[in-house]
Amino acid sequence: MSVTRQRDALALLHEMEQFPWFVEKYIEHKKAKKQSPSTLLAYLRDYQYFFQWMIAEGLTAAKQIKAITLEDLNRLKKEDLESYLRYLAESHLFQRSIFLKKPTKSAGKEYSDHTINRKISSLKSLFYYLSALSEDEHGESYLTRNVMAKIQVSSEAMTPLARAHAIRAKILIDEEIQQFVDFVYSGYLRYCDTMKKQQYHLLNRERDTAIIALILSGGFRVSEVINLNLSDLILEKNQVKITRKGKKEDAPFFSDWGKAYLVRYLENRHKYKPSEQEEAVFLACSPSNPTGHRIELRSVQKMVKKYGKAFGVPDLSVHKLRHSFATQFLRLNPDPHQLQAQLGHSKIDTTMQYAHVLDDTLSKAINRTTPVR
Repeated sequence: MSVTRQRDALALLHEMEQFPWFVEKYIEHKKAKKQSPSTLLAYLRDYQYFFQWMIAEGLTAAKQIKAITLEDLNRLKKEDLESYLRYLAESHLFQRSIFLKKPTKSAGKEYSDHTINRKISSLKSLFYYLSALSEDEHGESYLTRNVMAKIQVSSEAMTPLARAHAIRAKILIDEEIQQFVDFVYSGYLRYCDTMKKQQYHLLNRERDTAIIALILSGGFRVSEVINLNLSDLILEKNQVKITRKGKKEDAPFFSDWGKAYLVRYLENRHKYKPSEQEEAVFLACSPSNPTGHRIELRSVQKMVKKYGKAFGVPDLSVHKLRHSFATQFLRLNPDPHQLQAQLGHSKIDTTMQYAHVLDDTLSKAINRTTPVR
C-alpha cells in the first residue's frame, strides 16, 4: 500500500468515529468493492455536510452527527431534499472542512453544478445501499423507503470537442513546456522578495524542477510521483516502477530531458538530510521536522500552483501537467494506443480526448465549405 493510501486509510478510520453505525456499514461495503480511501473520505465530507444541515434544520432530534438514526432518514420527505438542493445552490456561507474543523470562506461563490451533483450522488449511493443492499438480522433492509430515488441529478454531458477546448486553455504546449521548467529552476527566484524565500527556493528548486519535469516528460499522476522509492527508479532504461489505480503494477517511461533534471536532484537529495532508512525519492523538511521525509501530495499541488501563477498560467495544476504531456505526445506521436499504455488508461476513449486539443482539421474542413463567389 502506498504512503498516501496508508495516510488516507488512517484518516478514514479517524473520521468514521463521528458518524452513525449505518454509515460505517456503508463504508465497509464500499471497501469490499475496492473503493479507494481517498474516495471514501470524499463521501464522508458530503455526508457530514448533509447531516449538519439536517441538525440545523431540525430534521432530527440529534445534537451531533453520530446520534442521527435510521428513523430520521426514513422520515425525510422529497420537499426536504429539494430544500437541501436550494441550500447548496444558494449557499454563500462558511463551510467546514472535515479535516481542518474550522470555517473556510467560500469566496462568495455558489456551489457549482458539478459540486452539487457530486454531493447528491454521494447521498444517492448511501440511501440506495441502506434501502436495497443492506440486511439486518431479520433479512430486512435498514431503510424502508429511499427518498433520494426521487431526486434527479442534472446531466453535465460534455462533447469531446468541448472537453478538449477546456483542456487547451489550461495546459502548456511546445516551447512553453521547456520555458516553464526553466522558470521553475531559475526564473522564479526574482519573485522571492525576502532572503528567507530565496533560501527556501534555492533549497528546493532541484526537487521542484525534477518533479515537474518528470510529470511533463512521462505523464505521471502526482500520487505516482510522490510514492516513488529509490528502488523504483530504473535510470538506465528511463523507467519507473509504479502502482496504478486499481493496484495495477506498471513500468512506464520518461524522456531523456526529464531524466537530466531527475539526476541533478538525486545528486542534491542529501541536502534534506534523510535517514539511511528513508527510501522516498522526493523529500521535504521543515523546522518542526528537519529530517528529510517523503513530500506530501498537497505540498506538490500547492507548489505547482505557486509556480503556475507566477509564470502567468494561474489555472495550472499537477493534473494539467499530465494533460500537457498527453497533448504534446499525440502532437509528435499520433498513436493513441501508445499514449494509453504510457498513461495507464483502461479505456482508449479516455486517451482520445487529447486527440482534439490541438486538432484544427475540423475548423479547416468547415472553412473549405465556404461557397465560391
